[in-house]
Amino acid sequence: MNSRKNNSILFLTTLGVYLGLVLVGGSAPQVFAHGALTRNFELQDEIEASDDLEKKPDGDSAMLSISLRTYLEDVEEFLTSLHRLGEKGKFDRLRDEFEVTQTTQLPCVDANKIGSYTANTFEVKNDMLRPSLERFSKLLTDGYSLGDCLPTPRFDGPEATRSKFTFKLTGSELSIQVGVEKASPDVARKVSADLASVLKKFTATSAQLARQKIFENTSFRSENNQVLVITRLPRAALDPLLAVNAK
Repeated sequence: MNSRKNNSILFLTTLGVYLGLVLVGGSAPQVFAHGALTRNFELQDEIEASDDLEKKPDGDSAMLSISLRTYLEDVEEFLTSLHRLGEKGKFDRLRDEFEVTQTTQLPCVDANKIGSYTANTFEVKNDMLRPSLERFSKLLTDGYSLGDCLPTPRFDGPEATRSKFTFKLTGSELSIQVGVEKASPDVARKVSADLASVLKKFTATSAQLARQKIFENTSFRSENNQVLVITRLPRAALDPLLAVNAK
């Protein structure tokens, strides 16, 4: 498809797989449109923050907690979907590989339903994995509302948040990376450090191996004015993780 080669911008859709992909509204520069409104998945054992965070949720910590909680749940859901596909013989845990990358700009306007989506990569040989990859892509699209509203020439007037995600399964690991742009390198460094602090406050309500491994293998860093949320799971560990985490 030509759009993959020249990175042209498509509105309301990136490839055929993103038809119907919209931002579910918002009334502030940073909108948590990603959460329960756009996801049917609910954990039976909810990820819970520590009592201190629940009792004293200052504004920044509360917003970061929501964003991070949602990201962790989405990753766990994705692992669960891979397990189910493996049980049905639709996912080969030893051989299948994939890579998906997309950049997104979302205008900071009320009731926004239009965004700019660029498909960088969507590579998968096993078509039975495509629906699961497409669903996970949609969950990652808004950068978990972590991006700042910044000037952009892409839209006529409104500022926008800018984000990029990549997730891929190689011969050695499953990696997921979500990057968002902040107002400055200093802001990016602070948010990265704050996310690391928030993660330490999360606990699992039951001894689920997959969830604990997601916590342990998720990290944050800043690069220039970007915040990166990264989860890396060794491929060799996926089989026992997926089996233990089966619902």
